[in-house]
Amino acid sequence: ENLKLVSLGQGQGPIAERLVKEGISAGHWVCLQNCHLAVSWLPRLDRMVESLREDQLVHENFRLWLTTMPTPQFPVPVLQSSLKLTQEPPKGLKANVSRSYVDMDPTEFDSCEKPGPFKKLLFGLVFFNAVIQERRKYGAVGWNIPYQWMTSDLVFAQQNLRLMINEQPETPLEALNIIISDVIYGGRVTDAQDVRLTRAILATYMCSGAVDDPTFSYCPQLDSRFKYGPPAEGEIDAYQTYIGTFPIVDRPEIFGLHQNADISFQQKETAAMLDIIVSLQPRTGGDGAGKTPDDVVGELCSDLLSRLPKRLDLSEAAPATFARLKDGSMNPLGIFLSHEAQKFNRLLGAISSMLGEMQRALKGLVVMSAQLDAAYAKLLFQQVPGPWGEGGKGYPSLKPLGSWYKDMIARFDFMRAWLTAGPPSTFWISAFFFPQGFFTSALQSHARKYALPIDMLRFNAEVMPYVGIEDTPAPPEDGTYIHGMVMEGARFDGEKQTMAESRVGELF
Repeated sequence: ENLKLVSLGQGQGPIAERLVKEGISAGHWVCLQNCHLAVSWLPRLDRMVESLREDQLVHENFRLWLTTMPTPQFPVPVLQSSLKLTQEPPKGLKANVSRSYVDMDPTEFDSCEKPGPFKKLLFGLVFFNAVIQERRKYGAVGWNIPYQWMTSDLVFAQQNLRLMINEQPETPLEALNIIISDVIYGGRVTDAQDVRLTRAILATYMCSGAVDDPTFSYCPQLDSRFKYGPPAEGEIDAYQTYIGTFPIVDRPEIFGLHQNADISFQQKETAAMLDIIVSLQPRTGGDGAGKTPDDVVGELCSDLLSRLPKRLDLSEAAPATFARLKDGSMNPLGIFLSHEAQKFNRLLGAISSMLGEMQRALKGLVVMSAQLDAAYAKLLFQQVPGPWGEGGKGYPSLKPLGSWYKDMIARFDFMRAWLTAGPPSTFWISAFFFPQGFFTSALQSHARKYALPIDMLRFNAEVMPYVGIEDTPAPPEDGTYIHGMVMEGARFDGEKQTMAESRVGELF
């Protein structure tokens, strides 16, 4: 009764303030939960904590507890004046499965009327919960969208597992797979392919073999290294002991991934670490022997401006670029080109404007704004400034500044060639801001050519045997040739004309 709790959110700020005032005078412990959900109220919290230092009437038993998810909006002075406790999510398959069993109530563990199948399927359920969460670290290879599953999903699935095993004469594996993968965990999954993946992963652990076969293995290809599988029925301590023997380093095969996925993960971890290191680098000059940061950025701005391509001028278009169709309607691909040209010109304007402003700011002619200061730091370390990227006027890209700029120039050259020389024999699909718009335009062209309803058309893709762009013949009578697509997580076998497993070390 001495502990007062309130979960912050819309309209909860005044209630929290009242509880804090009451706690100061009465000596209560006050816990404000989910501070990250009340970002607009955090400045008020900062002032309240600051006033506690000067208030002489604070009860000696008063304590203020705050819980929050990581957020850059949390007041730094509050952190500096607090004792901080951090709860890190378990990292790795071993830690994830182990934590689930540590948090599990032993009474619940032994509460099923059919302990044999229940404990084996429960172990598979916990393993499934760990696998789907650990797959997130592999990026788009693991999941198309990184979903945030919670402990409550596992608890609810465990309760349904026990209930259905108790009530059914035989273990309802099919019903369990549907309820757990589609309803409990699938309720957070929005991508259609991720839904299929969730079902496939759960079916590996929620199957008859896991119950009836004492030698059942979750990943047979790793049995020579370590055999993952449901242990024999026993007490909860025996399961924890078995989990303690798991390898510390997880192989990607246990997550259903190719070993190349581990290379992608390591690259992602390295890039994140290097970004932190770069952000901590000082910007001060050296001893005068070398170039100062201002000199480096100034020369870079001059070099980039000298190589900046010209704007795309629609008045320079070739007659075939915007030629009307036989029915007199506008060419859908031409309309798409005009939209893309506008986006490229906006990007060009943003680059030119920022580089010019940066040069004037370095000379002291204008004030170095916050946006220019952030761009200065990016340019100094060969990174793409935010206004040029996906969050600004640009397109998604992971390239460093030098490669990005060359790629940007190549995209402009392709768009200019299309504009001034007419439609190319093959289209660079990854050069567009909005590739989906190109596909829609291609469908519209075919629909108008043959007077067909566009909603009845579907794409039929075929990989052509041409070695390079120069070997590509004239455009086909129907449809279009495209290039610039890459495949991650698999490869295309040209001889068999089908998808195949990636070669070791070949990521794309």
